[in-house]
Amino acid sequence: MRSLLLALLTVLPCHLVLAQDEGRAIRFRTLCFEFAAGAPRDLTVSGDPSLGSSEEISLSRRISSAQHDITVIGSAVSFGTLTTNDDGQTVLEKLAIANLPGSGSQFLFLLVPSGKKEGEIYRCLVLPDEGKSFPPGAFRFVNLSTSKLRFAMGKQTIEVPPGSIKVLEEVQDAREDGRFPYIAQHHDGKTWNRLSTGYWTSHKRIRSLQVVYFDPRTKRLTLRGFDDKLLMRTPS
Repeated sequence: MRSLLLALLTVLPCHLVLAQDEGRAIRFRTLCFEFAAGAPRDLTVSGDPSLGSSEEISLSRRISSAQHDITVIGSAVSFGTLTTNDDGQTVLEKLAIANLPGSGSQFLFLLVPSGKKEGEIYRCLVLPDEGKSFPPGAFRFVNLSTSKLRFAMGKQTIEVPPGSIKVLEEVQDAREDGRFPYIAQHHDGKTWNRLSTGYWTSHKRIRSLQVVYFDPRTKRLTLRGFDDKLLMRTPS
């Protein structure tokens, strides 16, 4: 009996280690809302501390349908540049870190400048990228500001608190061509103020990502929209 217990104590940790080393396979895309000053645009992305699984990417301010595959050990994905330390080992000089949620296998990594001049110069938001969380025809609003936002879209209104993400799955009262009027507003603590106004278009297979960000250079809120065509080529 004693020998059996010793054998179990010896073998069990090995199985646990092997299970942990298998990692988690994910598929990701990246979108850089604004480039950090002087930062490189060609980066290495890895979720493996040993850099056994990594991808080379080029940051872009345009959203692409191109996806990358890596295996993540743990829950963190790091962005950075490869360098050699004093021991001659290749290491990743980290410029951003994304912390994955407990579930999901497809993600969009949204990078925005953190304001730091060195180290983690980007802040990385992790957005679920599957069709069930961001369905075709939907509008996703990402509020990176400290102001409350309000979007009037046709007869619908959606409010997005500071630092929050909201999804409007279906736009009602759009014209036959999908166009509808919108008004974007931000609250300064006392009144609602206009941020942007015009026409947006709702497409059956195209998702719309709308991001509001406080630009430290202009000291103003910036609204930028991206048409996401991923689901036009992949099943949702």
